[in-house]
Amino acid sequence: MNMGERVLEDCGKLKLVRDHIVDWVLLESEFNQSEEFGDSLIEMLERLLDLKSRPSEVNSWSNDWFEAHRVFVYETFLYIIAALLKTSAFSALHLILTTHYLLPETECYGDNRFVTFGAFYGHSETLQILAPKDVRLYAPAAELIKRQADRRDIPFADVIQAELLVLLMAFITDVKHWYPQTLFYSSRSSAFPFFLRAAQHRNYQKLAQITGIDSVEQLRKAVKEGHERLQVKSWHDFWRTDRTFWGSMNMDALDTLK
Repeated sequence: MNMGERVLEDCGKLKLVRDHIVDWVLLESEFNQSEEFGDSLIEMLERLLDLKSRPSEVNSWSNDWFEAHRVFVYETFLYIIAALLKTSAFSALHLILTTHYLLPETECYGDNRFVTFGAFYGHSETLQILAPKDVRLYAPAAELIKRQADRRDIPFADVIQAELLVLLMAFITDVKHWYPQTLFYSSRSSAFPFFLRAAQHRNYQKLAQITGIDSVEQLRKAVKEGHERLQVKSWHDFWRTDRTFWGSMNMDALDTLK
């Protein structure tokens, strides 16, 4: 079994864990949006970071050994965001997407002990084995997430929308890197209901609760600055797929209707 096959097999086994976590998030966020729930969410997410880090008992290792864990953490993070959107847990979303997470001991170097949500990002080149013959996938990890998107309550379209929200937050916070891989599976005609409804003032207030930015003009300015900071113009593969993130986020129409 080659490394790609091993990563694929391990990701398949971890899908059950993903679903247990998502079930818990859905249940708790629907009935218990308390501060204690927020604390539990952060603690759980920090444990996910532990999973993708080097174990303390291992002195030397190859990144490929834990590639399945990195993809699992990325996938599960997006599902958690999608689940919280589904239950309208906007304060929990704000918390997750603005807090700093304590790094595992094996990942701490010097005074660098905290990271942003960008640490949940993960990619995989070994999963190019999922590509058809003589084809190179833009985002192999996203292809796997698409294939494993078998939940009826959170379809793949909801996962893509969740990553669009994550990207928006990457634009307006101090996240250093986020490459929205699942958005390769959207198109210019794709509709993202949360962003479409935010054209109405009352629904924009939900987005404002997540972002912490009440003024739509200020939000647009921050998003434009984020495009520059993350060097979106260099993401050439996206421009071949006929879409813009600005349009997908419905930025021009946000908060324009009563």
